[in-house]
Amino acid sequence: MIDLVIDTTGLTCPLPFLKLRRTLRDVAVGAQVDVLSTDPLAPGDFRELCEAQGHDVISSEAEGSITRTRIRVNAAVPTLATGTGS
Repeated sequence: MIDLVIDTTGLTCPLPFLKLRRTLRDVAVGAQVDVLSTDPLAPGDFRELCEAQGHDVISSEAEGSITRTRIRVNAAVPTLATGTGS
């Protein structure tokens, strides 16, 4: 079951990557997310983001000019600490 669809069609690099990264912050662990994209570089960027954050890319399939990348959210996305560090 797909819990969320993120439509990045018509956006070019780096916007699809940034939209996915921002959205994943609010997605529950265990959710399945479909990301739609028309930028040919976006699926590779999504895969790298998922590897870095511990999520799984289940599939990435072209449907005409749109690529559908399915992701399983496995871990909470770490946030950067704010402050001066002193």
